[in-house]
Amino acid sequence: MGADWSSKRHKYDTRAAQGPYTLTQSAVLRIRSLLDEIEYNGALRRISLGYDTAFVADFDLSLSDKDLRDFATEKANLASDQLVRHKEDLDTMTRKLVEKIAVYGISPPDDKDPLSAALKMADKDWWTGRLRQLQAQYHDTISRDIGLVSKKVDSYSGRNTVLIHRAQQERNKTYMENTELRNTKGETISLAEIAEHNLSNPEIRNAEFMVRIKGFEQVSQIYGHTAQFITLTTPSRFHCTKSSGFKNQKFDGSTVADGQKWLKSKWALIRAKLHRKGITPYGFRIVEPHHDGTPHWHMLLFIAPQQVKPLNRVIRQYMLSEGERGSQEHRMDIKPIDPTKGSAVGYIAKYVSKNLDGKHLDTDLDGKPAIESAERITAWARTWNLRQFQQIGGPSVTVWRELRKLKPEVEHADALAQARTAADAGDWAAFVIAMGGIDVPRKEQLLAPYREYNELVDTNTGEITLDDLTRHGAKKVPPLKGLRMADVVIVTRTERWTPVPVGSCARNTVRPEPYEHGAARC
Repeated sequence: MGADWSSKRHKYDTRAAQGPYTLTQSAVLRIRSLLDEIEYNGALRRISLGYDTAFVADFDLSLSDKDLRDFATEKANLASDQLVRHKEDLDTMTRKLVEKIAVYGISPPDDKDPLSAALKMADKDWWTGRLRQLQAQYHDTISRDIGLVSKKVDSYSGRNTVLIHRAQQERNKTYMENTELRNTKGETISLAEIAEHNLSNPEIRNAEFMVRIKGFEQVSQIYGHTAQFITLTTPSRFHCTKSSGFKNQKFDGSTVADGQKWLKSKWALIRAKLHRKGITPYGFRIVEPHHDGTPHWHMLLFIAPQQVKPLNRVIRQYMLSEGERGSQEHRMDIKPIDPTKGSAVGYIAKYVSKNLDGKHLDTDLDGKPAIESAERITAWARTWNLRQFQQIGGPSVTVWRELRKLKPEVEHADALAQARTAADAGDWAAFVIAMGGIDVPRKEQLLAPYREYNELVDTNTGEITLDDLTRHGAKKVPPLKGLRMADVVIVTRTERWTPVPVGSCARNTVRPEPYEHGAARC
């Protein structure tokens, strides 16, 4: 029976899929193999599951990116028809569009204006982005569910997850190589060149992160604080596969997003109680996958010695609140860092490198090539839109980066000059002190980011308007312009750059001349 069936072409078969989008083929082949191992009815149920997971409504998860974009265009056109049909009844129109996207499990835009939300749902680019994410997440979820993501097969993320990520990286590379930024003076610069020299480059991101960690450690030495390395893990129901490669019988079908949501909810409760108690740790959080893709957190926290025990009690209170058997051992791990045995920087460096590019490690903790593991972890994080690194406490890193844009020859107030000098020298500890110290709330610190809308000048009428709306009519977040110190604004971004496809004509829009570099105005 098994041999005859496996050679038969049928509607569940996806062997015609091209490129990386062949996970459902693997799923079907895996299911077919069960025919020889279990009873016939059980096998049929799994075959049905294979078909269900190959499609989300009428969206075929094995589509190539070109076909996906065609599908997105089709759905956007249908949404546009809804806009025309119900243009007099905005509420009905929006409700019908939300119902249309709900069948794919896509969340509607969170715009407060119903019209701008509706216009997004009628945009093929909006559909393309959502469908790409949906496809990648389903591929990764199916891989986890059928045991293809584990220490025994492919760690951290599914094989197709990595291939889809590589395809996206290639699209990004092509876009950057064929796009340049142009300012009002007509000066241009390659977007690819910019990406090579900013935080898009993993090596630069790694270097900045390590500078900030080292700075926090130096601050802790100044204040006499201690360091702790804390690991937080989800309950067993979120873990699909054991380290042995066998299915975890307690797994309830939770996705990577479900696990991250659980961790964030627990940390929100912990943080709120710490705030009520006046306990103020500072440091960094790293999110990374277990071998089966289930997220867990590592945190390097610095804290006053007298607050260590209260901090640990609060963490235990919320992390152990579900009372699962074995949670005392597995739900969290708290290790004090002994400075006589090594620095906090050295302790966390391997986790940073493992999650960025793996270039400073030979192998990961499971003995697999570090560079390969870093790619798999990056693919996992991009697929699930996870923020891998997050600062806890301390001053704004945005302020730090903007200060590094200021020229030293421009005269500044003493306090500002100290902060600028520290940032320019890459001295995070001195920057923290210059901003007022580690315990000063953000709103009371020396400097804050300053945002302001650009102005647009109509070349025919001379009318000046604010560039404050997206092409869908939603309100934009004002772009970052510089820094604010009390009532003084320091402009750090003096040029306004527009992305232009290589060879295209400049926009017929004239913007006002930029402010003088580093100028202060009241």
